[in-house]
Amino acid sequence: MDFYSGLFSVGSLKVLLFSIISYFVYVHLLKPALHNIYIVIHYHGFHYQPKSFLLGHVKQIWPNFPLPIEMKTVAGNLYEKMLKIIGPNPSRSLSVLWISIFPVVFASGHEVVEKILHRRNLKRPHFYKFLGIGDGLIASEPELWKVRRKLIEPFFTTKKMRDHAKHMYEEVESFGQQLDGEVGKPVDLVHQIHTSTLNIILKTSASIPLEDSIEDKERFVELVNTVERNAVKRAANPLYQIDWMFKLFKFSQVYYRAINSMIEVINKIFRRRKQLLKYSPSNEPENQDLVDLLEGKMEEKGLLDELITLIGAGHDTTAVALRWLLFHLGNHLDVQEKLYQEVIQFFPDDTPVDDMDTINQCNYLEHCVKEALRLNPSVAGASRVLEEDIMVHDERLIKGSMVSVSALATHHDPNVYPNPTKFDPDRWNPENGSKIPKTAWIPFGYGPRICIGWRYAMLELKIYAAQIIRKLSLRSTRPHGSIPMLYEVTFQPSLPLEIIMTPRNNNQSNL
Repeated sequence: MDFYSGLFSVGSLKVLLFSIISYFVYVHLLKPALHNIYIVIHYHGFHYQPKSFLLGHVKQIWPNFPLPIEMKTVAGNLYEKMLKIIGPNPSRSLSVLWISIFPVVFASGHEVVEKILHRRNLKRPHFYKFLGIGDGLIASEPELWKVRRKLIEPFFTTKKMRDHAKHMYEEVESFGQQLDGEVGKPVDLVHQIHTSTLNIILKTSASIPLEDSIEDKERFVELVNTVERNAVKRAANPLYQIDWMFKLFKFSQVYYRAINSMIEVINKIFRRRKQLLKYSPSNEPENQDLVDLLEGKMEEKGLLDELITLIGAGHDTTAVALRWLLFHLGNHLDVQEKLYQEVIQFFPDDTPVDDMDTINQCNYLEHCVKEALRLNPSVAGASRVLEEDIMVHDERLIKGSMVSVSALATHHDPNVYPNPTKFDPDRWNPENGSKIPKTAWIPFGYGPRICIGWRYAMLELKIYAAQIIRKLSLRSTRPHGSIPMLYEVTFQPSLPLEIIMTPRNNNQSNL
């Protein structure tokens, strides 16, 4: 009895309580803090441009920090800073951008891409959450991501892709007809293209008819652009990183209002879908959309997160890529003519551009799309929080580090792409393309977390390009390489991508 009474004495319980508290303080506070200090010290030994001791490169991105600033200024400065830091420099594949005292390692080069984006590194940095997409595929933690990805993969099978191609062409054909009033004058098709790509993704994922809910679709396009700009602005400001601190700033009200509005529009589209299905229900497996595929397999919030991710990211990245593609074709009339000849060979007259097998035979079409995505990838690249130490060219990247792989710098490596700023689809022909490492072209990322819809996006871009080029000749009003970019999650042009469209054979009715 004396033993047990001593064991449960006040003094013993104090020692036990102190030990438990000490353990949790060490594991959850002290150990992570020490590791973060180690990371900061370690990356001061890497290459980086001159910076402020406390603010890092923040003042170079946000000159009047912490005062309010226009988003376009932040986006332009961030793109320029990233270009200087990680630039295509074959002699240096690692550089550090400092957001205050916190390092973000930027990496480029096909050897480095494979090491960083391989199977073990699945964890995304916290700033992906700033996009307002909850636990959608882009931002979710590895364990949840694995489950959700398996559920969504059937939406992108080859059989489903054939069905998607039919819906894509239906919209693209209508899109071409809408350009009647735009021919013969300089025009930036930003509004038309973004709305059109949204029509497609809503039709295939939620069975919303192409001509339905036009006002909601236009509102959603605006909100996605706003949310993306706000996300970049938040990521560039160290005072905005922590949720409770961020809520103290007036900008947080604008930020959350845009996200909530985006969710409201998606919910409204959801309700519209249910209304439409009451009158034309279809339970046939071949007619199932993404909502049919996921309903009952995840909670409602999870379904909403995945829809916002797929619809928001899917339409926007494709739209940006298409705008750049048309701009490049309008600057290279010889390439455009060669593409036109191939397209009319496989799709003469008004033959529908909706057969995936025939589309895949258009090799030069694929080369043009790939080259446009090389020069102007829609997104900056892919980021990871390392789940293990990695050695890169005798430099150690530490577990827990935030590392971003730059698609732009990787795509401009002169060791892989001679004359890298030139738009040259022939670099993808069988002879040249076979020499390009698979990790030197990463517009959709690489590894297990590669964009799940990359084949969908490529097919959509090909259908748009084929239909437009066989009906219209294009001429860009600004020369190649003359338009800087803005970093707004997607790489947006800082000036309008104006083109002048002319009906082929002077027959406007062919549109």
